[in-house]
Amino acid sequence: MTAEVAYQFRNAHEELERAMADYLAISRGSHLYADVEAHAAAERDAWERMMTLRDRADAAPPA
Repeated sequence: MTAEVAYQFRNAHEELERAMADYLAISRGSHLYADVEAHAAAERDAWERMMTLRDRADAAPPA
């Protein structure tokens, strides 16, 4: 079984927008996690992903 991407981004800026939305959803959804530690780990991972994609988007040419 192979994992397939459900969607593809046209550019780095769109991918960053999605990462920002994901981070905000995780940040606001603490009640959905089993405990504080699980939420903190998910939020940290989402933040790190968003920062990585921000750097990539900053280096990419404008859309």
